Amino acid sequence: MRYNILQLLKNLRFHSHGKEITDVDILRWANTKVSDSGSQSRMDSFKDKSLSDGIFFLELLGAVQPRSVNWSLVTKGVTDEQKKMNATYIISIARKLGCSIFLLPEDITEVNQKMILTLTASIMYWFLKQPVEEKPSATSDSENGSQVETISNSTTDDSASESSVE
Repeated sequence: MRYNILQLLKNLRFHSHGKEITDVDILRWANTKVSDSGSQSRMDSFKDKSLSDGIFFLELLGAVQPRSVNWSLVTKGVTDEQKKMNATYIISIARKLGCSIFLLPEDITEVNQKMILTLTASIMYWFLKQPVEEKPSATSDSENGSQVETISNSTTDDSASESSVE
């Protein structure tokens, strides 16, 4: 599992044209995607206890792949059972998309910081490796664009762009 996580981070670095991707970049990217989709949900950190209900990750998955979330299957995430149902659904959707998922529903409901980071990075990597014309989520021209927005707009074909992310 450690090898797979390190490989994921290496792949993220490749998609950012060699620029080191930090936890803050991943956090900012996720919040930007969810915000751009019209949601008010926000992740303050990878140990944010509000993540235990799973709603933020369902909105993130819906932002990177519209129609991937069947909202009639999503619970409010109030009870432990509802939180676990949402967490199981998150893992199911992410795996169907092709994300490398190494966590259990309990890692989401208990807000295991490292596993939450890995989940978010896996979703980010899946999104970044999609061909540009097929990327389902449009980005905004807001000031919050920063490096992560530039990364999400970059192409995976190195011959198409020789500019680096600054």
